[in-house]
Amino acid sequence: MNKNVVRGLFAMAGLAVSASAALAQAPSSAQVWEVRFTVDSTGAFAAGPSATAVGITMEARVSILPNTAASGTNNFGISRIGGSNGVFRVTFTDALSNGQGLNQGSVQQGATGQAFTDTNGNPLAGHFSPFRGSFNPQSGPLFLGANSDPNNGVVNNPATGSPFLTQLVGSRALNFGSDGTQAYGNGPDFVPVYRMIYFPRPDFTGNAVREVSVAVTGMSARYIHTVSGTFGSAAPAVNLAPQNFSFQIPTPGAASLLALGGLAIGRRRRA
Repeated sequence: MNKNVVRGLFAMAGLAVSASAALAQAPSSAQVWEVRFTVDSTGAFAAGPSATAVGITMEARVSILPNTAASGTNNFGISRIGGSNGVFRVTFTDALSNGQGLNQGSVQQGATGQAFTDTNGNPLAGHFSPFRGSFNPQSGPLFLGANSDPNNGVVNNPATGSPFLTQLVGSRALNFGSDGTQAYGNGPDFVPVYRMIYFPRPDFTGNAVREVSVAVTGMSARYIHTVSGTFGSAAPAVNLAPQNFSFQIPTPGAASLLALGGLAIGRRRRA
């Protein structure tokens, strides 16, 4: 599925960690993090004038600059991106609905599209498989925890007000380097971390296409600096800058007008 990158973040993380040469992890000043959110541009969850649901994938990568820590530039990839309940939030605001005191839609976990199922036999949703290591049970690719596990994101969908997603604390804990979807070292590829779906409030008033803004706050990240056997050691969390992006959603009224316009053109051609 093609996706459109709506905004990127290139951040030197530097708020949460102090490290000396005696510690294995690189200091925060040597960690370069990039996090981006891609909005589906094709398929069932593409944003735009015909959207009734919008798919969004959080992707990230990390590079380690030369430093004096014991592990130097060792980098075995991202441990986790997100944050705990009430600290990390992905908040959706439909400005038109918000201004009228109406429901602003809902958000839920989105299927990752991977060829894995959870412990209940459901397709993986929310966290991609490399980042489900903290889910129980977790003993290999066939036991990847349940999609309902609170480590896999908690959604808040109020009757009115902005829906939001929080509690993204799943982390990579096993099978380092065995999954082709993950990027290690200072590689150029982004790795998909989390998938979500936004469902807008239907608008039957005939208003123009609406814009939904998304605010990502309280985001932190950890990278893996040492691997011993099948286990990795993650550095302390560093705080990342807030991020904002937006996308468009339709109204059934506007869609109906488009359909009528197409019908009129068809009639003129037949005439």
